[in-house]
Amino acid sequence: YTYDLLEVRENLDKNGIATSKTSLRYEVFYVKTRQVRRLVARNSQPLPEKEQAAVDHKVEERARAIREGQVVTEQTGVRLSRLFPSFDFQTVGRRELLDRSALEFTFKPLSEDSQKKEVVGIGDDLLRQLSGRVVIDERDKRVIRLEARSSDDIRAKIATGVKLRAITFEIEFVLLEDKVWLPARVNTFVTARAFFFKTVRIRQTSTYSNYRKFRVDTDERL
Repeated sequence: YTYDLLEVRENLDKNGIATSKTSLRYEVFYVKTRQVRRLVARNSQPLPEKEQAAVDHKVEERARAIREGQVVTEQTGVRLSRLFPSFDFQTVGRRELLDRSALEFTFKPLSEDSQKKEVVGIGDDLLRQLSGRVVIDERDKRVIRLEARSSDDIRAKIATGVKLRAITFEIEFVLLEDKVWLPARVNTFVTARAFFFKTVRIRQTSTYSNYRKFRVDTDERL
């Protein structure tokens, strides 16, 4: 699939009012299962011609490197399925969502002694501290909604001089065809402490749209 991605990032004050806002629109495609994002607009305006040319050049280089087998990735990912053994799930019951029968569960981290240790990485360690709800389509056995939040003071270091204090996020999926569920929207709210004195509050909304399925036929010649 290829698709469009709109990322809207807002800096908030202590009352939750946006003090600044930036939006970026990408065209996203895959090369040998690796995601490649092409920036095409900023704050609802197309990129200037010169900047777009520079972006396209970098995208072409990245795609070429992937095709040639080099290790190239755009973002660090976390597979939720690998994290499930680290959580305690409790059944809430059945509910209707998107006109489909779904099963709802709550989850919270297991004790450190009970967690599976094979999952490593900063992102994994952070996700292990979350609790929330997950809704799974009863027929397709696919996650269609996930709501999670951390404690109010997890103190995870995310950058030099920046410590994460709390994070909340919601993920919604959409059914495109039989058993194919892909992201529709991701809402994230982060509170962090920068250099011990400044509190940073960020809200980011990622909207996925215009999914297109494509097929590439190749001829191999000797």
